[in-house]
Amino acid sequence: MTTAKATCRVRQVRFSDAAVISDLINPIIADGKLTAMTGTMTVQDQEDFIRTLPNRSVYLAADDEKETLLGIQDCLPAPDRPTQCDISTFVDLKASRRGVGKALFREMLKHLKRLDFQTIRAVIREENADARAFYRRLGFIETGNENNNVIASYALN
Repeated sequence: MTTAKATCRVRQVRFSDAAVISDLINPIIADGKLTAMTGTMTVQDQEDFIRTLPNRSVYLAADDEKETLLGIQDCLPAPDRPTQCDISTFVDLKASRRGVGKALFREMLKHLKRLDFQTIRAVIREENADARAFYRRLGFIETGNENNNVIASYALN
């Protein structure tokens, strides 16, 4: 069975997205195997995250033609490494394997190069084979393990 590619528009996350982001992330957390996050994410949690993003952070959303949120991706500067940022990607479980994550990453690269980052780091649950394959397809190289998580890096040129 082939899954149709999603048509999506990538844009900056808005404060008003907090509720739909929480609705997207909570089923992923509830799965228990896809993210290291635990507990329900409240709208307030997401509002606080958006409000307190550090300088040089990038937070993107992908919407379909009906403006339904399909996925989000953020890159936050590593506190102890000014040329590195840490990436997180969440795609709606109903929209996985349809190009949403790849579209987010293509747009993310444009922002990160302008912000003078040299390396992107992903921390992926070791047992999440789909996420590991996703990041490998993007060009990330697995460089180590830490607390049942795989560390993968992407060099920006």
